[in-house]
Amino acid sequence: MANNLFDKLNDDKLSRRTVLKIGIATGVGLAGLSVAGCTSPGPTTTPLPSAVPLKSSVPSGYMQSDHSAAIFVADSKGIFKKYGLNIQLTLFTAGGPIMQQIGAGTLDLGFAGVPPVIASIDNGVPTKIVAALQGNGSGIIVGKNSGITKVADLKGKKIAVPVKNSSIQDIMLRQLLKDNNIDYEKDVSVTTVAVGQMPAAIGAGTYDAAFTWEPFVSMTAMKNLGNILIRSNEIMPNHPCCCVAATTTMIEQYPDTLKAFFKALKEATDFVLTNPQDTAQIISGKDYLNDEAAIEAAALPNVHFLAVPDEEYISGTEKFAAEMKALGVTKKDHDRSDLFDLSLINQVT
Repeated sequence: MANNLFDKLNDDKLSRRTVLKIGIATGVGLAGLSVAGCTSPGPTTTPLPSAVPLKSSVPSGYMQSDHSAAIFVADSKGIFKKYGLNIQLTLFTAGGPIMQQIGAGTLDLGFAGVPPVIASIDNGVPTKIVAALQGNGSGIIVGKNSGITKVADLKGKKIAVPVKNSSIQDIMLRQLLKDNNIDYEKDVSVTTVAVGQMPAAIGAGTYDAAFTWEPFVSMTAMKNLGNILIRSNEIMPNHPCCCVAATTTMIEQYPDTLKAFFKALKEATDFVLTNPQDTAQIISGKDYLNDEAAIEAAALPNVHFLAVPDEEYISGTEKFAAEMKALGVTKKDHDRSDLFDLSLINQVT
């Protein structure tokens, strides 16, 4: 398999999906979390208008990760079509660029991590978290000759992250380093690197460590390119990660389309949970992750899949929002009342 396997899509895939690469720059950390989910208001509820026809096309953005396994399953198995949906999937390099296009009005739905969604809401982008996709599912990989066998060994090392300042991985890294008395700004060198390049870069020794998402964590170990130092659930157990973000226009004008989407998402999520081997075969295909089913079979158990955000997911998102505000990345206080709108998904699941 080529080193840049995940960065080069074959012609079939390019004809089906458009690859957009847009950068963002926001800084976040996870130290000193203090918001308690049970003390904040409930998620926003949106009054429902009368039924309207399903939206003819729903442009949506996703990333190259098995965090979106339920989306790939729903697309591949015709579950979206079963519910009358035409979900148009466009590939992005990270969650921030997805949210930029949500803000620009070119996407109705975004499948992204909660931090870039929080940042977008803080910047006035009219959007809400309307469903979950998964939690956990990331980890730090280290080179075999890096000398890193414990977290304290990261001091003085070169570390790669998918997006500096605004990814789940960078947030987790900041928390981990602080907990181990390592200064993020002074004691390590952190660089943004495309996730598809990370396993090969670790194997070549270009970087000492990389904080990435699945399947690249499992891929690195299975291909003997490096070792797994720590997984994200060891840093913040059962943390929220990717979600479904929708524009308020979508919520207000096309509630029946969203309800159909949630039914499809729930069915696909149930399939992922009950059919891991079949899921591995599906998402490893050329239209999705274009890797090996054996890698996906190893990666999927490290991801917690859910469609309906539970209390742990909601309160975890509030924790991310509180720390982003404490660091000055965002300007306003945010809690579940302005981050989430679960009124529609709660009707159909």
